[in-house]
Amino acid sequence: MSNLISYRAGSLESPNLEWSRLAATGVQGIELNWTPELTAAAVDAALTPHGLCVTSLGLGCPLDDDDLPAQFGAAAAVAADLGAHYLFTSTRGDDMTLEEAAGRLRRLGDATGAHEVCVALETHPELCTNAATMKRTMTAVQHRWIGINYDTANVYYYNHDIDTVEQVAACSDYIRGVHFKDGHGKFHDFDFPVFGEGIVPFDKVHEILQRSGYTDAYCMELEGPAFNREDPQDLAAKITRCVDHLRRVGVTS
Repeated sequence: MSNLISYRAGSLESPNLEWSRLAATGVQGIELNWTPELTAAAVDAALTPHGLCVTSLGLGCPLDDDDLPAQFGAAAAVAADLGAHYLFTSTRGDDMTLEEAAGRLRRLGDATGAHEVCVALETHPELCTNAATMKRTMTAVQHRWIGINYDTANVYYYNHDIDTVEQVAACSDYIRGVHFKDGHGKFHDFDFPVFGEGIVPFDKVHEILQRSGYTDAYCMELEGPAFNREDPQDLAAKITRCVDHLRRVGVTS
C-alpha cells in the first residue's frame, strides 16, 4: 500500500510554490499553515482546481498560552472539514515539569478530539528529541488524540549516534504524522539534501510504518540551503526529484 505524498507548503496566501507548479511535481497533498482566518471553503477554492488536498494543518504551540486549546480546537474544526486527520506542531516544556506539560497537552487533545483530529508533535527537543523521550512524553500524556510527528532527518539533527530506522520502529505505536526529510546523519547539520542524496532509507521507514498500521500522508519537509524558495524553477525541479525517488524505492506509485 502506498501513502499519499504531501509537501509542507507554507500558507494559503504565501505558498512556497504556486499551486499549479506544485501539482506538476507529483505531490498529491499539502501541509498548510493554519491562521485564524483560514476557512475550508477558501482552501478548497485554491487547491481543488489543481487536484491537491490538505493532509494536515500546522500551527505553533507555546504550551504556557492558556488560549491554546481554543486555537487548536478551531484549527481542528477546519482540518476536519478538509478531511485532514492531524495537526502538525512543535512544542517545548522547558519551564514546566513533564506532568504539567502533559496536562496541557491533554487539554489540546480534548479540544481536537472533539473533531476526531490528532495533535502530532514534531521530532524536536525536549519532549520529542528521540524515541526514548517520545515514549516518555506519550506515557505521561496518555491521550488518544495526542501523538508523534516523526521526522526522518530531525532525529539525526538533534542526536548523536542514532539510526532513523531503529528510532521509527521504537516509537511507531505513537506516530500520527510523518515528515520525510533526507540528511547526512550529522548532528546539527542543516544541509538537508534532495531525497536519495542522503542516508535516510525511506523504503525501510515505510515498511515499518506499514507494519504498524500507519495509513496517513508522508509529508515532505524540504528545507535548508538545497531548497531555495527564491528560485521557483529550481525548487520545483528538486521537489520532483524527491517524489521520483520515493517512487523508485517503492514508497508511492
